[in-house]
Amino acid sequence: MRIPTPVWLVTLIGLAAASWWLANRGGGEPAVELATRLPQPGYYLKDALLTQTDETGRQTLRAHAGTASQRAERGPIDLEQLEIHYYPAAGQDWLMTSDAGSLPPEGKTVLLQGDVRLRAAAAAAATGAVVRSEHLLLDIDRQIATTADPVRIQFPPHEIHARGLRADLKHETLRLESAVNGTFTR
Repeated sequence: MRIPTPVWLVTLIGLAAASWWLANRGGGEPAVELATRLPQPGYYLKDALLTQTDETGRQTLRAHAGTASQRAERGPIDLEQLEIHYYPAAGQDWLMTSDAGSLPPEGKTVLLQGDVRLRAAAAAAATGAVVRSEHLLLDIDRQIATTADPVRIQFPPHEIHARGLRADLKHETLRLESAVNGTFTR
């Protein structure tokens, strides 16, 4: 039995149309093409240790974070449960802790946020002064830490409150910006 040519032609056209419809029914673009245009994720780490050295190879920063994540390639690194040891010069060790932080891609600053504490690591004993604030910006190249937030400096049994701080970590000087109020007891 022979199929008439017009029926055969209509069947072929119908199959071609059905194939085209099935291939394009999502109306979207091919997945490979779409994936190359979407921002690619960075990474997610638990119990992360980040280190930075200067041009001579001397370690200038060691940051330990409970988690470190980068949402987009070449984006900032978000840090949680942060502990930073900053070494502006040989023999100096500043300890900074916070609930969270952010490290920009160029690695020149670190923003600490949430229950921030700053102290000389050697002064970890009860007599050492502790600077507390909600935010602190560490400028690694300039070797300073700053905030415009309220600041509390505790060195038991004394305490000073102020708004704003500029700490030159290499030269170990601290300047309170305004609204300074302190309590000294004997």
